[in-house]
Amino acid sequence: MKKIFKILIMTLLLNVAYVGCNHNANNPPPANSPEPTSTITTPPTPLPTEENLEEQQLRIVDHLIDSMTLEEKVGQIFIVAFRKGSLSQSLKVLDNHTKQQIQDFNPGGVILFSENIDTIPQTQKLIQDMQEISNIPMFIAVDEEGGRIARVGNNKKMHSTKIPSAHIIGLANDPELAYQAGTILGAELSSLGFNMNFAPVADVNTNPDNPVIGDRSFGSDPYNVAIMVQETSKGMQAQNVCTVLKHFPGHGDTSYDSHFGQVVINHDIERLRKIELIPFKKGILSGADGVMTAHIKLPNITSDDLPATLSKEILTGLLRDELNHEKLIITDAMEMKAISSYWSSSEASVMAFKAGADIILMPASLDEAYNGILEAVKNGEITEERLNESLRRIFMVKLERNILENKESSVDPEKVLGKQEHLDIVEKIRQKAGQ
Repeated sequence: MKKIFKILIMTLLLNVAYVGCNHNANNPPPANSPEPTSTITTPPTPLPTEENLEEQQLRIVDHLIDSMTLEEKVGQIFIVAFRKGSLSQSLKVLDNHTKQQIQDFNPGGVILFSENIDTIPQTQKLIQDMQEISNIPMFIAVDEEGGRIARVGNNKKMHSTKIPSAHIIGLANDPELAYQAGTILGAELSSLGFNMNFAPVADVNTNPDNPVIGDRSFGSDPYNVAIMVQETSKGMQAQNVCTVLKHFPGHGDTSYDSHFGQVVINHDIERLRKIELIPFKKGILSGADGVMTAHIKLPNITSDDLPATLSKEILTGLLRDELNHEKLIITDAMEMKAISSYWSSSEASVMAFKAGADIILMPASLDEAYNGILEAVKNGEITEERLNESLRRIFMVKLERNILENKESSVDPEKVLGKQEHLDIVEKIRQKAGQ
């Protein structure tokens, strides 16, 4: 039996248990029901609580992890990109090479780019085909921030709602409209089959010369940015699309782009606590499923001279221990020059994972990165229990967002993308922002 059926059965068991508890508690027998003839009595089924529901979810997750081979486990910590097919053409249809890659490496997720997105039916089918051949349902991720970073929104064939940039949403300064913008993003992405969005940007734009953030940020006031981040994130996740706050611990005051080389920020920890960390903290408290790391060096905070993505002091010490982030830590793309120019895919992946990352995004070489992690577990450099910790976080999020059920969307994206109700909300945002 394919493993996907095991997952579906376990998920259904959870749903049955949960519904059963509610049914027994909320539907007592009628007053004129006959007394039971049996002398055996059973204690009443307790009402479900957050605690016992989480215990059930953990049992399902642990059962799944126990059923996996080490090779399958390692694959789950990667989200990969397939921009090009075997003939170097833009990958818009699942080809044999990509199919083999998914089957060989068993990745936990795939991120789609503009090269993968052409029309609504084509995008839906590509996502469905990828999910169909994966043993375990994957995160299907995208960068859909709004404004200039919008793989779906900037494709006219998709006729989706063109969400304004974070800068414009920040100018509107209306939490309800920010929530509605997040809801629109979540609803439209979900209808296509996406279940993870690398957004919103939680960076505070304190440097007007920043070449990489700029209008992708909600603004320069950390408290206003925090509210916009919180509401946008909540709106998306209400549509069962995982949000990933980026770029931790803050890329807003840089003068260089880590896509092209190393970036250094000389702030101390007190400055970060007063400015950069505030939106991340707010987003984490509101339940954001993930945080994406930045490839920036912070020499006045860390002693290891490493980019944040590879630094245990930042990922474990600051993000996990100080900000109490319990969900996913996802690296920024590891193919970026700030990482790939200095470390091999194997070295960088092992370092990031040991630092505290759960998911390695887009290594320059998937083969090298995968085998690097696999060998590190086999030789004891990374314990299998540490690997299982990340798998628990990954599967708990997949379970919470109904990803493990792998159900196709019940709504027609042709009717959801760019519908008038969504366009009206965007118009309200622009008017309130004075645009």
